[in-house]
Amino acid sequence: MRTVRLSRSFYGELATMLRQGLPKFGAGVVAEKRARVFDTIENYLVHFPKRRPDPVLGICAAEVKMSPFVILYDYDDSELRVHLVIHRNADRTLIDLSAIAW
Repeated sequence: MRTVRLSRSFYGELATMLRQGLPKFGAGVVAEKRARVFDTIENYLVHFPKRRPDPVLGICAAEVKMSPFVILYDYDDSELRVHLVIHRNADRTLIDLSAIAW
């Protein structure tokens, strides 16, 4: 089974986006969206990671159902590496994957 490696950039960006949603949506919704992100990674992507690479970024992108989030990742037979989580409407041309902190 693949192991999962989450970048520090992933944790930081997820925390920032969830914090931004807190005043508008409340703690319950924010907690549910956070759980959806981790559920998508741990119970789906780790088992079924195959996606076409994003045409702008060159790595895989998976939408998190019923949320505004997209997970950016790559993988091999032994590991799923989650680089970043972004808002689905983010300008992907502005994302610098070389700046990801692990």
